[in-house]
Amino acid sequence: MADRVVSMDVRLAIASVLQAQSAGLKVSVKVFCAEQDISRKTFYEVRRRYLEGGLEGLVPRSRRPHRSPTATPADVVALVIERRRQLVSEGLDEGARSVRWSLEQDGWECPSERTIHRILVAHGLVEPQPRKRPRSSYKRFASPWANGCWQMDGHDRRLADGGVVVVLRVQDDCSRQIMASRAARSENSADAWRCVQAAIKRHGAPAMFLTDNGTAFSQRRVKGTMSEFEARLRGEGILPITSSIGHPQTCGKKEREWQTLDKWLTARPPARTLQALQVQLDAYDLIFNRQRRHQALDGLTPAQRYTQATKAHAADRPLSAPAELRHVPVWANGAVSLGHGQTISIGRGWAHTIVDVVREDPICAIFHDRQLIELIHIDPNRQHQPRSRH
Repeated sequence: MADRVVSMDVRLAIASVLQAQSAGLKVSVKVFCAEQDISRKTFYEVRRRYLEGGLEGLVPRSRRPHRSPTATPADVVALVIERRRQLVSEGLDEGARSVRWSLEQDGWECPSERTIHRILVAHGLVEPQPRKRPRSSYKRFASPWANGCWQMDGHDRRLADGGVVVVLRVQDDCSRQIMASRAARSENSADAWRCVQAAIKRHGAPAMFLTDNGTAFSQRRVKGTMSEFEARLRGEGILPITSSIGHPQTCGKKEREWQTLDKWLTARPPARTLQALQVQLDAYDLIFNRQRRHQALDGLTPAQRYTQATKAHAADRPLSAPAELRHVPVWANGAVSLGHGQTISIGRGWAHTIVDVVREDPICAIFHDRQLIELIHIDPNRQHQPRSRH
């Protein structure tokens, strides 16, 4: 009690009173306590500590209890620290949630994520961070259908001799599953298409295909024409779309996945050849798809999410017409003009907003602020289009 209410200057004043008394001076304890606004019990407690320990007795003592029955057992703390060290050495995710999932996977009964985080902070393994913006405040979008939208990008890597090569990867937007990977000498349309062919052979063709504006994928912003890569996608009934320039968030899932891949590859000896790098990529894809539980998927692996999700499909005919992009208002009744005298109702909740209609017969997509609202196959025999069930 004394440590909580008595400041250091009052403690020193009590010490001076004791010194005065030892010198034969008379000091009224009652008057002193009234002047310092403390009780006589506090005075004598501080006096006792001073007489027993000198000036060190005036220093406030730790209030930490001698024992803590609810403290995490030492063997559990050691297990958490060792498991995090193991994850770091393997180039895998090493946050509190990943540590907990890894321990659970091996059959351990482990503490909560918050407890694991406190253990990591207490041992200097994690830097405590200030309070962040809540996740609920972000507007996230993921395709509701597996194969509804695939993303593709290229990423530079160095071989053991320092030579720069490119990793090309296709990722499903709904499940985050890696559909195919390819190590190539450069980011070029030929290798990109071979990667796409491998993904289609394994999983079927998607409805849409999203890339950035790299010339290996699209040439509309450079030459104003359709690239060979886009023409091949259209030939498979797949709608190619590109992200806005200077807005990498559109391809955010693919951009974020590069960090995970880089961490995993850095934890291993660099590949000497493209073939060796391809072997590493194939091994990583297996781990990422089937073993790595994903926070954005509520702890499911990408393969589990892909298997559970409803599948979308490419058009049953080649897409030949160039895409049309129109900014149109939603009518009061929730209907939207798709052009060519055709409409669709997306709901009154969107009334009086401006939406982007991307149409490339027979596929039409409706977006609002880069959020996909509807993806349909146009029925040329109907004026008012029904909403897609898939």
